[in-house]
Amino acid sequence: MEKTANYLSAVERTLKELVQVDSPNKIPQLVASCVSSTLDDQIQYAFVDRKNNKIFESAHINSNVKNLLPFFLDDRFAEELKKLDWSVIDPRGVRFLFKEAFGQDADIDASFIIIPRKIGDYISHFSVLWGGKALEHVEKEEIDFISSICSTAEMRFLSVTASGEGGDRGSRELRRKAFELKEIAGMGVDLTSLGKEDFFGSFLLNVMGRAMSKTVVLFLSTNENNTAYSPTASRGVLKKYIEKISFTNKMGFIQDLQRTKAPLAISEIQNKITEEEMNNLLKIEASVLLPLISKNGVIGILTLGERINLQPYTEKHFDSIKILSNQMAMAVENSKMSNLRHAFSRYVSHQLVDGILSDPDEIKLGGEKRKVTTLFADIRGFTTMSEKMKPEEVVDLLNTYLSGLTEVVFRFEGTLDKYIGDCVMAVFGAPISHYNDAERATVAAIDMMKYVDDINLDRAQSGLPEVKIGIGINTGYAISGNMGSIDRMDYTVIGDVVNTASRLESIASKGQILITREVYEEVKYVVEADFIDSLIVKGKEKPVDVFEVKDLIAGKYIRVMERVEPYKVGHYLSIARDAEIIGERLGFSGEELVKLRSAIMLVDIGRIGLSEEIFNKQGKLTEEEFGIVKSHVLRGEEYVTVKIGLFKEGVELVKHHHERFDGAGYPDGLKGENIPLWARIVRLVDSYNAMVSIRPYRAPMKQERAMVILEEQKGKEFDPEIVDLYLEILRERIREKEEKLRA
Repeated sequence: MEKTANYLSAVERTLKELVQVDSPNKIPQLVASCVSSTLDDQIQYAFVDRKNNKIFESAHINSNVKNLLPFFLDDRFAEELKKLDWSVIDPRGVRFLFKEAFGQDADIDASFIIIPRKIGDYISHFSVLWGGKALEHVEKEEIDFISSICSTAEMRFLSVTASGEGGDRGSRELRRKAFELKEIAGMGVDLTSLGKEDFFGSFLLNVMGRAMSKTVVLFLSTNENNTAYSPTASRGVLKKYIEKISFTNKMGFIQDLQRTKAPLAISEIQNKITEEEMNNLLKIEASVLLPLISKNGVIGILTLGERINLQPYTEKHFDSIKILSNQMAMAVENSKMSNLRHAFSRYVSHQLVDGILSDPDEIKLGGEKRKVTTLFADIRGFTTMSEKMKPEEVVDLLNTYLSGLTEVVFRFEGTLDKYIGDCVMAVFGAPISHYNDAERATVAAIDMMKYVDDINLDRAQSGLPEVKIGIGINTGYAISGNMGSIDRMDYTVIGDVVNTASRLESIASKGQILITREVYEEVKYVVEADFIDSLIVKGKEKPVDVFEVKDLIAGKYIRVMERVEPYKVGHYLSIARDAEIIGERLGFSGEELVKLRSAIMLVDIGRIGLSEEIFNKQGKLTEEEFGIVKSHVLRGEEYVTVKIGLFKEGVELVKHHHERFDGAGYPDGLKGENIPLWARIVRLVDSYNAMVSIRPYRAPMKQERAMVILEEQKGKEFDPEIVDLYLEILRERIREKEEKLRA
């Protein structure tokens, strides 16, 4: 019994400490310290998050274990484990699974205990403990203790990181397991058998131990302002007695709970409440009220009946119950965040959800004036088309069309404002803005057209009529924010800029993308666009200059390069990304960054028509072959000057991106700062990305080695100042990656 009491005390102590932890990086060391002190041995801990491909580990970890942990992220390991359905894995089990999954023996020199966790049939994560002789021979009590500690740590990981992945079933399972003390606390109930409806009530009954009460009712907030609380689960109370009971902020005892955030005895408030309130509390046999507290205030209320042994509650009992209440509040808050994340991710890209939810208080009623770009896309002649189609065909078309266009919006980090029948309204620049939102919207429109073309290929094979859309885009200032009422908000943008975009969409012909002059001025370096006319648009007194977007300036070239070297486009995108970051650090304007990226996509346009075998040749080139290679920059210069009419900086970039800082480059042997700045940037970034990328003629170089080469070539091949800046960016990227692996 003494051992059991020690384990229970250790679990409660860890719970108190975990509630205070706000960083996932601090959790592993806390768990390792707790288990080590309780088992009187040096134990380490890691949380392996398969869902997000991350590993969090305690500070002390030997190289053998560090090399082994990543294998637990491999799907092959999880698939072998699913066949056996083991709840706890020891070193022998690890060796067996390793052999089955990877066909080789695992090199293990430490004692392991691995506890896998499932969401449905999916193994979402592992808790891993190792080191010390205490793990070599563990009894059931130790296994239960370790499982309880790991479960609370796992829940805290999910709560702190607000991952919320895996749905209600997964969250429920984690909450259940968090206090699966069973025999440790003298409980005979298997928590995994509890049903959904009575989960919270049963959960509390089975973790209260000797402080167990006769009745338990959980009231959770039913609205976002925590102003009304309705019963969610109960134990020991007839359902008919609680169905119509709710608490509101108007009640004095609720205000007391919200103010003091402390337990409240019914005996202390019976003279302060109404007769109806007292009757309701008597129905549920409430003796004590406890607030469930989160960072957003009191999100729930727990009512406890008399203790089973009829003894009064003491401060010690309340301390234990408050630990459990805090853990429950964490679980409720995590579940709410999960639901909000799921709902919001249907309207904005998944990349933006984390940023928006990091400050939920910003999601409030009201608006602000900001620059946005709005896009409307609509099927031409949809009404006529749908009259000739079966209802199920109409639904299938709309689902395919709307989901595809929405995916394009999200890819360019726009916001889905709304569906209006078969029309999609998207906003770029709200709630998150970028310096190139007009560009993002326009390129998204081009991709939408390509998506619809793909739909039509499938429809033609099925004998269905083709779909054609028209798109209108405008940019300018609008009011953006949550419009409506406090109970029903609709995030949207309103203003003349929106109306004009809608009018352009309405006059667009099949397959047309129409933009205003305001948009054209921001994307003219990126897309081919023809001036149509100055049109009188409904609702506007002055004519609107309208342009039709044809394609990306680099579109045809990119498609040719994709056929010749599929990896090339990805290489250019990587160069553009890194060059853009360097440009931002050097103080480039938004227009300069757009021009720089658009020119980079044309940098090797002179290679079209030349033999790619020469560019991909292994070994030294002949003099003739090297002459052909050098000719591509002059061919490119001529093409972008004559055929495209590219801006001056872009032409210089295409011509001089193979010049060396020491003057040994081509075509003109320029030296130092006589080489155009953009060409110096791209020369550096192009060389690095080529070194670390897979090529048909060689394997990729390790990042560290490539960075050493950059350092060695300062003042020779590359501009020293830009090398220093780029190395700083690369090191920051490495640190961020390492932090993500630990976080």
